[in-house]
Amino acid sequence: MTQRAPIKVLQILDKLGVKGSMVHGVSRALSWWIPRFDPAEFEIAVCSLRAPEPAIEVFRAAGIEVTFLAKGKFDPTTLSALMALIDREKPDLLHLHGYGATTFGRLAGFLKGVPRLVHQHSPLPNQPVYQTIADFVLAPMTTRAVAVSESVRDFMVRKRHVAPELIETFFVGVPIDDFRLPDDDVLAATRSELDICADNRVVATVGRLDTAKGQVYLLEAARRVLDQLPTARFLIVGDGPDADMLQGRAAALGIEQGVRFTGYRSDVPAILGISDVVAMPSLWEGKPIALLEAMNLGKPTVGTPAVLSEDVMSAGDVGLTVPFRDSAALAEKLLVLLRDPALAHEMGARAKTRARAYDVSITVDHLSRIYREMTGARAAAADLAASRT
Repeated sequence: MTQRAPIKVLQILDKLGVKGSMVHGVSRALSWWIPRFDPAEFEIAVCSLRAPEPAIEVFRAAGIEVTFLAKGKFDPTTLSALMALIDREKPDLLHLHGYGATTFGRLAGFLKGVPRLVHQHSPLPNQPVYQTIADFVLAPMTTRAVAVSESVRDFMVRKRHVAPELIETFFVGVPIDDFRLPDDDVLAATRSELDICADNRVVATVGRLDTAKGQVYLLEAARRVLDQLPTARFLIVGDGPDADMLQGRAAALGIEQGVRFTGYRSDVPAILGISDVVAMPSLWEGKPIALLEAMNLGKPTVGTPAVLSEDVMSAGDVGLTVPFRDSAALAEKLLVLLRDPALAHEMGARAKTRARAYDVSITVDHLSRIYREMTGARAAAADLAASRT
């Protein structure tokens, strides 16, 4: 019997980065996933609806080519461009990420008879009315769906009108074995660069500087921590639309000496390596990659319930949970861990063990199975047709 051709998957994203930030989590996830699929079984292509942007370097570093449609957010010609791309690439299924991709992608895939997988990476509390209407219309055009957490699954059912029986819930994994602490010389150089001394206790937060991440509450908490622990230092790692506002807030609070705004960093393991505690006061999240990275390096996290979800905490405390928008509680819990290195180490050790359950290989296994299931009927039909010729 003739060997079946690889399943062709077209990954479609709205864009590779986010406003004011180099790269978003979905792009990072794809750059990890794609090289790990079995090339004998899967052929993966990537398409961005927007114009080329700096985040393309993340894909190039992984040897992944990206097609850019160079379309605006509401450009109706996106549909015809996607249909032309489908005609050219002849994918077996579409894997859709983002509002534009899931809107135009579902319609284009439906018109071309290509199965559609809708992947939701985070909830959006203030989803625009027009998107809710579009989702209601497009709901019957959803073949399968993936949510990265139970809260995201609930969002997909309530707000995006996806039928519950179509949704499978699993995380966006990280490359556990590749994400390691650098050697002591690198850590020492990072401390020196950021003016971190041996007696400093360090709190880090890594992520897009954006309202959803709640960094403003961390700055307010930092003021309280520094009042009691003047040698503490706070690393705000990332860039984004709130960068100027947050730096202004730090100045207004008089904590510039205790806070380092590092901008985007590609050496996150080194940043986490010199940190004692990770803070994640997010207002909403899917399954944050930054949390899994911190866990894998044995760092305890102080975060909101959006971050430290039930499945993360199921193996025991890997951090401390605080209410949303509560800078006083955040400061209190940070001080607990900063003042008790043994407790922080104990939680970090549990976190490192728990992180193994979120390895990217498990994500790729899940997606491989879904791709097979979504294309199984078409592949069987192709085999039957081939057997008759």
